[in-house]
Amino acid sequence: MKMATEINQSNDILEILSHILATISFLCGFVGIGMTFYLGRSKMKEIDQLVYGYKIPSDSIFFQLLRMPRYGGAFASRWGAKRAHLLHIRDQFDKKFQRPFIITHYLFIIGGISLVLLIILDKLFLDIT
Repeated sequence: MKMATEINQSNDILEILSHILATISFLCGFVGIGMTFYLGRSKMKEIDQLVYGYKIPSDSIFFQLLRMPRYGGAFASRWGAKRAHLLHIRDQFDKKFQRPFIITHYLFIIGGISLVLLIILDKLFLDIT
């Protein structure tokens, strides 16, 4: 009897952990998409002007979501900027301008990692069939 209660308690803990991971991943995703929408309408046009030589007049959220990891990674680390061939834009903008891009970049990374952990936890430990 003691063994069955320990198994139920461990399953309860794993279910609580899965709910926490799901909440983290969805919150990071929604906040990240909202920040991408805001940055795409305000600050991303300045970076586009410097990188491409022109401002993209009508840009959808999908293309902003494609460019956000590139700009966020370039602002977050020198290696990311070198990899994305955006090393020249790091010095053009101050830290206050770069901070929302870096935060959004890390929000997407944290959300993605927690989603992968949630899938692993679900497949390995919470397989309810």
